[in-house]
Amino acid sequence: MRLSADEKRLIEAAGWPEAKRIPGSLHEAKGKTQDLLCDRTAPRYVESPQEFAEALLLEDHLEDIVILPDGLRRTGLSPREALPAWLCDAASVGSAGSSVLRCLKRLGPHLESHKAALEFPDDKGVQREALPKPYPFCLWDDEGRVNADVATQMTMPESWRNLGQRVQAAEALLRKGELEESHLYACEMRRLREREANEFALDYGCEEGTKSLCLRHARDWLAQLSKWTMYWNCYDDGVFVGGRGSGKGLHVDQVLWSNVGKQWQGYKLMVTWPAGSESTRLVREMGDAHFRAPLEEQQLAALRCAARIALLRPGDLFICSGGVAHATLSVSEELTITGYESLVTLHPRLVEHMLHTGSSCGPCALDKGVMESDELKEMRQGMLKRLLGLMQEQSAPASGLVQSGRLGEPVALPAAGLRELLATAARQVGYDPSFAVLCGSAGVSRLLAASDRLQATGTKRRRTMESKDM
Repeated sequence: MRLSADEKRLIEAAGWPEAKRIPGSLHEAKGKTQDLLCDRTAPRYVESPQEFAEALLLEDHLEDIVILPDGLRRTGLSPREALPAWLCDAASVGSAGSSVLRCLKRLGPHLESHKAALEFPDDKGVQREALPKPYPFCLWDDEGRVNADVATQMTMPESWRNLGQRVQAAEALLRKGELEESHLYACEMRRLREREANEFALDYGCEEGTKSLCLRHARDWLAQLSKWTMYWNCYDDGVFVGGRGSGKGLHVDQVLWSNVGKQWQGYKLMVTWPAGSESTRLVREMGDAHFRAPLEEQQLAALRCAARIALLRPGDLFICSGGVAHATLSVSEELTITGYESLVTLHPRLVEHMLHTGSSCGPCALDKGVMESDELKEMRQGMLKRLLGLMQEQSAPASGLVQSGRLGEPVALPAAGLRELLATAARQVGYDPSFAVLCGSAGVSRLLAASDRLQATGTKRRRTMESKDM
């Protein structure tokens, strides 16, 4: 999808050398120009929710960005359907302009019951966070006097972590001259406490509570199809709000998973890099580096070796990997609102990549930003339980199609193909040392035996179909 003249101006205004050349590139050395958003780095566009579902659940998208334009409307996930009205109103151009801080201050009572990280690049271009004082130190000001405004807001034990406290911390940095308001980026906005499951989640048996702001998820659209994954987080998925020039610095997620993204408002640039050693090198050399102009030579060099560079437009539903180095930059005058759901699908390459999470050596080993060992163990236990449960459900031969739910345009995927991926994923997990320790020798034997049964059933069914065709 080509950029319009207005979109090119947005990117150029953000200080990125979009339609001219990346200075110092190999192409320039040979007397040629290299567009920043060229064919080599272009995302993959799909035309239908069906194609999107196939790319998400059946295909390898590790080093790709897959975009379904107008996908949020077509899947029933448009802003007014999927987000609380109070957030949409506060972030609208007419009410908040391009300032995240002004937007947040318009949330009123919702500041107390929600949380988010407020991040910004420092004068060296490295990502920082506006942190409030922890409880009970937040009850006193810098001169030791009781802060009455804070004390009256402490209606919950976790109130010191709420969004109101973060806003006050950001305002303090602003007064000290340590923060430029336009640089502020609200990350992982969610509720402090659990609420009931989404209405559409009940359709496919998901009754667990959630801290998510989202009233509808991509998982709700796929419904029964979403069960054909090792992991899908809609419990504490976050919403990101940014003004022009704000964004997330270069990083790899704490787990090497995939993401379903929802670009509800505004325009945002997303860059991803090749998996493995290249991502690890970039995180080691320039972790959390921001890509706000003016770009230094190190940032331009990183853009030269990017795997994908995409302009995310309002209404886009997209797939990207959080398990590779990536960064974002908001480029529109209006605020950007983006949401992500993390998941691990059953494709062999994506499962293999996820298994490298927490590695202390090898191409995916990271020094920082990895999930704590106890949390990682708990997540692996959940994956194992989900995998065993799904295999138990598939003990009987399956044929035909697995359908999505009542939300958005319907899609369907072949049960046989999903079962094949499931059998392969079970073997990969069974042979992985970290998972083997969790399930023990008996569990590994059960997992491998179930995988063999699924593969045998699939082989028998294919032979039967082939004999009928003869």
